[in-house]
Amino acid sequence: MFTLITTLYLQASERGFDSLLSAHLFNLIGSVGISDNGALTGAPDLGDLRFSEPNSGWYWSVEPASEGVHGEIHSSSMTTSLLSPSVAEVPFNANFQRSYSMEGIKGEQLEVFESEFVLDAKNRAARFRVMGNHSELEQEIASFQRRLLTYLSLFGVGMIAINAIAILLGLQPLRRVRNALAMVREGTAQRLDGSFPAEIEPLANETNALIENNRRIVERSRTQVGNLAHSLKTPLAVLINEGRALGGAKGQLIADQAASMQKQVDHYLQRARVAA
Repeated sequence: MFTLITTLYLQASERGFDSLLSAHLFNLIGSVGISDNGALTGAPDLGDLRFSEPNSGWYWSVEPASEGVHGEIHSSSMTTSLLSPSVAEVPFNANFQRSYSMEGIKGEQLEVFESEFVLDAKNRAARFRVMGNHSELEQEIASFQRRLLTYLSLFGVGMIAINAIAILLGLQPLRRVRNALAMVREGTAQRLDGSFPAEIEPLANETNALIENNRRIVERSRTQVGNLAHSLKTPLAVLINEGRALGGAKGQLIADQAASMQKQVDHYLQRARVAA
């Protein structure tokens, strides 16, 4: 997100900067003329105070580009001459225009739009240059990036906080279900009671159905255990009595083993009742 926004802002800023220089260049061309003796004339006003501030990085100049033209005019911000590269280094296009970068008076980076224009019917031409402080643009872009990073960081922290709160609030019904299950497990409640959101209510209903089903299974098991206890008591009592009646070592052995079985049955039946 940060890279996308800064890239779009950089492209838009560069296009705006170039458009501004191009507009200043055409304004400059329209503000300069030539006298009969070949002197460059005019007092261009490009409507930007930076062209009046000394060494501001915003300059314009008009120089002779053909024979019969003399003199040079430039903005008051341009306190010393700035040499342009040769045509061999940076050639003009078909419209006799070119653009390039160069170092300014105070070491700033300049973006230069330059054009050669014929001023009269005698084909006397002048070279027009408009220079903009590209370092200022870079500083503005860097400042925008810092502000954007700060805003996005704050936005990210805010979104994390909002999501955390939403998650905590969203888990509240699950906490109520957990507490209700703990009460069922401890025996203080028979089912999940309370109102639940529509998303959680089916879970609560299914859990209550499961609890009810388990309760029925336990009840059936308890009933079957009771039935088993009653069905075993009589045979074991008969075995004990018969063993005692039989007498002797074998009779005593039968009576003892039957009594032991009865104790074991009573013990485990009691445990089953307690667990139920």
